[in-house]
Amino acid sequence: MDAVASSPQLEVELKKRFSAYQCKNLAGISVAEFEGVLNEKIGRIDSNVEGYGKHELQQQRDLSIKYHWGHNHDFGDFQLPGRMGDRHFELMAEFIENFPVDLATFENSDVFDIGCWTGGTTLLLHSLGSRILAIEEVRKYAQTVNFLVESFGIKDKVKCESKSLYNCNDPAFENQFDVAYFPGVIYHLSDPVLALRILFNSLKTDGEILVESAGIGSDEPVCRFEGNYVFRNGCREELNRGGWNWFLPSASALERMLIEAGFDAVQTFFKSDTNRVYGYGKKTRYVGICKAGFSVPEIL
Repeated sequence: MDAVASSPQLEVELKKRFSAYQCKNLAGISVAEFEGVLNEKIGRIDSNVEGYGKHELQQQRDLSIKYHWGHNHDFGDFQLPGRMGDRHFELMAEFIENFPVDLATFENSDVFDIGCWTGGTTLLLHSLGSRILAIEEVRKYAQTVNFLVESFGIKDKVKCESKSLYNCNDPAFENQFDVAYFPGVIYHLSDPVLALRILFNSLKTDGEILVESAGIGSDEPVCRFEGNYVFRNGCREELNRGGWNWFLPSASALERMLIEAGFDAVQTFFKSDTNRVYGYGKKTRYVGICKAGFSVPEIL
């Protein structure tokens, strides 16, 4: 399918809702303490927190070793610019404009937020009325999300766990969510079909998945392999390089992956100005998955 340009009015509405997370709405913490905790984190190098041994450091992502803020956030009393800019608003608007979801989809829904970084997407989902379980494999970022949740007094609706998606292949995650929100993650995963199957199993019947990824502009169902030796921007000395991507899919490759994982009503498109692919699928029923050569043969 061809992409529809996102509405500026919709992004304005999303930003308006997100403005609930300003210092004037802090609960039980002063502005000075709140700002101090966040600023103290930025730029910290703490590979020990992540559990990496010295022999492993050479291969790890810069953004896992050194703390980088995720999305732009205007806290009212101060601002934190993020490496992802306003993409938490832009991506949500893209999903709503191009797929059969709207703001009401997220209202009073259970949402699985995968790869939440410093919480920009998580707080945005909460502002739409969702109950959220967020996961983030980088421990320092998961800690930040829980600090934000605590500081804004929204623990009754939001929880973040430091966990790999692959560790969510567990009965406790099955049939739990109305929406799997999965932007900016799948191309960082070594086993994308397994990841999609775990998310398929995590959804309730009629649950929906929204996927966004770096991708390639091909009509063929192909992926480009990069691996951890391909970097973009930045430098090693500053530990601010992008990269560490595994498989970058075309839109038709993502479509086939979603279908293989069990999803129906699948739609995908490629956005040429950003080299990103978008996908949507719905779990209308339980279906089996081909287990020939599958990395986790005991998966449902």
